[in-house]
Amino acid sequence: MDVKIIKQNEQSNNRSTIHLYYNNEMHSWIAYGYSAYTLRLLVKSRHIDSIRGFSTTMQMPYTAINKGALKLLCDSLNISQGDNAAHRIVNATKEFDPNDYTRWIDKLQEELKANGGFDTQTHISHLVPKDEFIKDGMSNFARHSKRLFDMLASIILTIIFSPLFLICTILVRREDGGPAIYRQERIGRFGRPFYILKFRTMRLDAEAMGPQLSHGGGEGEPRLTKIGKFLRAHHLDELPQLWNVFVGEMSFVGPRPERKFYIDQILEHDKRYEYLYQIRPGVTSYATFYNGYTDTMEKMLRRLEYDLYYLGHRSWIFDIKILLKTFFGIVSGKNF
Repeated sequence: MDVKIIKQNEQSNNRSTIHLYYNNEMHSWIAYGYSAYTLRLLVKSRHIDSIRGFSTTMQMPYTAINKGALKLLCDSLNISQGDNAAHRIVNATKEFDPNDYTRWIDKLQEELKANGGFDTQTHISHLVPKDEFIKDGMSNFARHSKRLFDMLASIILTIIFSPLFLICTILVRREDGGPAIYRQERIGRFGRPFYILKFRTMRLDAEAMGPQLSHGGGEGEPRLTKIGKFLRAHHLDELPQLWNVFVGEMSFVGPRPERKFYIDQILEHDKRYEYLYQIRPGVTSYATFYNGYTDTMEKMLRRLEYDLYYLGHRSWIFDIKILLKTFFGIVSGKNF
């Protein structure tokens, strides 16, 4: 691991110190020391990377923070960024009680252990109940009117985008002669399975070795076809889901539907996933803007936090905000 030492306090056994390094491979700052975990108290959790654990070589916990988190940390302590930023952060953090660090570490380690070693904290985690049932926040009237809107809007959009449907179908079939539409079983409302429809973006043998996350390879996913990359980049592969919305298997806004294979794994870490069975899954979701594609179990558990928050707070106004944000995101070419 190529690590460049920027600044380090010599009192390595002092529980109230932070040691900052810059890791060139991960392009992020690495903070060692018993106070490293308290960075979450000083900066917003969504700015902190998910890499955290306990170093057996240094015998102390560590966390990775990105540039945004470093800036917020420096701002919160009223110090300027620069070569001496790490040294000044160390001095500033000594103002905190070392006993608070120990209590915080113990609490965090319990949380990580309960979640299989994952950091599932998000900026709305404190608003999501941990030990009580989360019921649907929508009224009966709002739910029925939402279903009516989904039906009418899906019909209108299917008519408007019918030429685009034809073009996408031709392009997908011309590339490798395979089917244009891809069907995959997902779990929907009341825990019932249904088949989600998409324009096929991967090779025919994409899952020859068993279930795999569709974005497991990141932007350079080797299983994607050429036209598949284009369809995903512009979110055109989701168009066939207008049928899923029309027949009532999905809604325009709701938690993204997942496969049972991964739901079973999620339930091993967090049983609250079953609360989502109260509502229809969606074409777009609140979690999409903060969590992106869920290519790891850790991201799946973070997505669950956002989905549970949406479940308990959903309303027509909330849905409209999500739809508008999705629309402007697609128009601007944003990846999410």
